[in-house]
Amino acid sequence: MSPATATSLASDYAAGRLGAPLRLLVETHATLRGDVAACVREGEVLGGAMLESQDGLALSDRAEAVALAAIEALEAGAGEAAGLSPEDPDSVTAARSGAKWLDDILALPEPLRDRVLDQGAEWRFAAPGVRRIELEREGGAIAELLRIEPGHGAPSHTHAGREFTLVLTGAFHDGNNRYGAGDLASVDGQTTHRPIAEPGDVCYALAVTEGALEFKGVLGVVQKFLG
Repeated sequence: MSPATATSLASDYAAGRLGAPLRLLVETHATLRGDVAACVREGEVLGGAMLESQDGLALSDRAEAVALAAIEALEAGAGEAAGLSPEDPDSVTAARSGAKWLDDILALPEPLRDRVLDQGAEWRFAAPGVRRIELEREGGAIAELLRIEPGHGAPSHTHAGREFTLVLTGAFHDGNNRYGAGDLASVDGQTTHRPIAEPGDVCYALAVTEGALEFKGVLGVVQKFLG
């Protein structure tokens, strides 16, 4: 990923212009890379300075009452919404009973780890040697945690939109470039690639796609036939 792309994502994050899938991506990347964290902090500082320079807006007469009512509603439902009911097992216990690779999940960066545990850490088949957990879906964008066994990956494909893949552990090569832990691959509809995990450690990655995959070769013919 180019520095310009990192700066653009960090700026959009600080300005609140990113949807949930890309926010999760930036937050996770910032825990792995100090330069990304610095970009986020700089964007937040600049955004705060811009807000302070603007004239304030007068609140309506009912603003305080509306805010207090919202707080009361949140507090009333907080226990159930957060899964804190004493009758329900906590998310870690649920994940421990259902996740085959719990130790790896618990070693993930904190913003991502918490989201995975909230989802119940339920792996689904994506391709031979590849498992996935869907984490966020918003406005056509999807964030997924991928677990890719060495030597496995995705068939050759391009995309209907942008795709960002953040490597958490291990590494993969997509026929164009190599990406290791902390690296972020960024491609669009102009790029054809075939990500394959390298020998060694299992490759864990956080992927955000903004459009469907478009396969090449025989799979592409089948995909078009099935619509």
